[in-house]
Amino acid sequence: MIPVSIVIPTLGNDSLKFCLSRINSSVYVPQEVLVVIPISNLKNLKVEYSEYKNLRIKIVSSPKKNQVYQRIIGFKKSKSKILMQLDDDILVEKNCIYNLFKFLKNKKQVAVAPKYVNRNRLSIIYKKPQNKFLKFYHWLINSSDGYSPGKVAVSGFNYAEENKSKGSSLHQWLSGGAVMHHKKNLILKNYYPYKFTKCFCEDILHSLILRQKGIKLFKYFDAKVSEKSQGNIVIKSDMLKSLKNLYSEYLIRKFIVEKFELSKTRMNIYYLIFLLRILIRIIR
Repeated sequence: MIPVSIVIPTLGNDSLKFCLSRINSSVYVPQEVLVVIPISNLKNLKVEYSEYKNLRIKIVSSPKKNQVYQRIIGFKKSKSKILMQLDDDILVEKNCIYNLFKFLKNKKQVAVAPKYVNRNRLSIIYKKPQNKFLKFYHWLINSSDGYSPGKVAVSGFNYAEENKSKGSSLHQWLSGGAVMHHKKNLILKNYYPYKFTKCFCEDILHSLILRQKGIKLFKYFDAKVSEKSQGNIVIKSDMLKSLKNLYSEYLIRKFIVEKFELSKTRMNIYYLIFLLRILIRIIR
């Protein structure tokens, strides 16, 4: 057991049991696991404690159904000086928690995240550009810096991590699904400006605020996780929901761009191209 508290905001989805099972199978398990769920969803929570004999699981109820709010409640109720935020659809590898702890424990103003091993299915438009058109696209959304892995573009778009398997790298943002922090560095007020249940782009906003506080963000490639789900795929039958989600994402991205004085023009170009891609996919 290592002195780490893991905080998992959830709505009681089935993915939670897979998440807990992976933590339970870790070589080193955390001191405690706090599962934070809205009061209205408690009836959906089916956690059989006997299945996770290595874990000390604490169920924490939240008056609100909001990912960021639930996470902060868990942070406040945790006992350890080092905490890990973990989404309920993230699967940790056996040494992941220990490797992150080992990397972080003697570094003060630092937060660290693992490598995602199943994110290699990104569209070509988000990968290193191989032709002039794609280079021009990355110039449109990120000015002269162009394609910049691990960074936040001038448009507010977040580039994915480098394709490394060892060592660490300083990043401008960390995916919110799995991040380890020193408790004293945490943001313990709800920084998210909207009441969305699913907090779009919260990891970009969270990362930028942490960096404002002087916290350095590292990706540690020796610690690995995967996602139970494969992300949002836009299909015709879900088009109305997808467009609603896209609009919610646009609102928070606009908030980020304005708050951190990025380029609203380049952000709008990014979304225009995104909508054109959706339209082309529908037509095909």
